[in-house]
Amino acid sequence: MIKFVPLCQTIALKKGIYIGFLTTALILLSTRCDTNNGREIPYVRVDLHLNLYGELGNMPVGTLKAVDGGVNGIIIYRSEYNLFYAYDRTCTLWPDHNEQVKEDEEFSGVFTCPECQSKYLISQGADPIAGPAVFGLKEYYTVLDGSLLHVYN
Repeated sequence: MIKFVPLCQTIALKKGIYIGFLTTALILLSTRCDTNNGREIPYVRVDLHLNLYGELGNMPVGTLKAVDGGVNGIIIYRSEYNLFYAYDRTCTLWPDHNEQVKEDEEFSGVFTCPECQSKYLISQGADPIAGPAVFGLKEYYTVLDGSLLHVYN
């Protein structure tokens, strides 16, 4: 004997399968491949007060200086007379490398990870310009107060 299923049950079943398929597809499509291999830059409290004329040596606009602090050190970049940026020197691909990104010998303002060879351009937000890293270096807040630069997180 052949049993017929009412049309309304068939449509409801197809609708449920369709909604389930769409939900699964959206979840899969919303996960991105840009990862740092599931690792975050370790949190280290940063609260530095650097004298522009002492520790920073009256940096000209467009220059940078490496200072102690953060996870593996901090890069201070002066982009304008009153505007500074500060980035941690930890590679974002494998934060547990425990290696500082090093300034490139050929190109000023480019820092390279000695482990994975990712290169970061400091003047462009410390974003990666080569290598496998997809995230820029971790940025810290900066506030210029007279002749003191406050770097913090």
